[in-house]
Amino acid sequence: MKKQHQSVLLYCVLFLIWFFIPYTSVEGADRNDKINYPAYMQGIDYGNGPIYVIGHRPPDSDSVCTAIAYANLKRKLGINAEARITSAINAETAYALKYFDFQEPPLLDNAASKNIILVDHNSFAQAVSGMDKANILEIIDHHNFIGDVKTAAPAYYRNLPIGCTSTIVWLEYREANVPIEKGMAGMMLSAILSDTDNLQSTTTTDLDRQAAADLVKKANVKDRTAYFLAMEEEFAAYRNMSDKDVFYSDYKEFTVNGISYGCATVVALTPEKRQALEQRLGDWVMKNFNTQKMDMLFLKIHDLETYSATISCYGPGSVGCAAKAFATVDGNKIILGKNISRKKVVRLLQPQIEKWAATQGK
Repeated sequence: MKKQHQSVLLYCVLFLIWFFIPYTSVEGADRNDKINYPAYMQGIDYGNGPIYVIGHRPPDSDSVCTAIAYANLKRKLGINAEARITSAINAETAYALKYFDFQEPPLLDNAASKNIILVDHNSFAQAVSGMDKANILEIIDHHNFIGDVKTAAPAYYRNLPIGCTSTIVWLEYREANVPIEKGMAGMMLSAILSDTDNLQSTTTTDLDRQAAADLVKKANVKDRTAYFLAMEEEFAAYRNMSDKDVFYSDYKEFTVNGISYGCATVVALTPEKRQALEQRLGDWVMKNFNTQKMDMLFLKIHDLETYSATISCYGPGSVGCAAKAFATVDGNKIILGKNISRKKVVRLLQPQIEKWAATQGK
């Protein structure tokens, strides 16, 4: 009987070892744990390439820097991948590229018939033209499922509820046991700091913080906050930009129940500059709303000194929807105690817009 109990105990121990060994922690990923990463994609026909890795339009630092880093990882794994952009990059991204000595990726203005990996979006509305006729092989994203993307064959789709797409790519480098070189670390770090407001955003997770801590060392960035503020100072200067250019510098469009709406995000360095931008861009939207071909427009502005933010609302029903989603209303403006990410803004707005659309017979 004693031997039988010993055998049962041995089998239990062996089972636990078998069960937990494959799930190595992120902390231990730098060990020589050889994970056959390409096996994840054995069902995907990458062909001879090239495979274009591309973010949303207009591009921000997450979509550009993540495309660069993920294309590099694919090349390390034997896949002919190249980063592309949808349109001109903003000043923040240009600063990051120059700092880490990267060239701006080439423009891809039409994705039709191309082999594509989407990063940082999952919607044709935010994609470059022709994406509905592209061969989409993978999607790497951290947004909610609002997309209408369809694929002819099963695709690799990785979506995590975290602050930045580059955090997923950082995780994939580690899972694949591919060393992260200084430049690639700088690209991923820049994206994470941008998307999480230097890890201050409400969408920031422990995984984002862990990635940033690792990438700061690998990128040899001595002062993370100083580097972040240098990026933001470039971005918030809005040099030689018209009101329209500033409004659309970080902008995304969505459609729900027949209602189209756009969300713009603008950054200021101080509360005073935030208030000046609210007035300046508010005047422009009021004059030009009817030409923008959207049912609703939302303008979120926050400053980096206090992290306070406002959301200005334009279009029938917009103020009511935002008031139900958030809190204090001042005219056509929602006053937020602290800045929240656009991702969370959209997540809170969407159900209210759905309800409003139902009352309009949409």
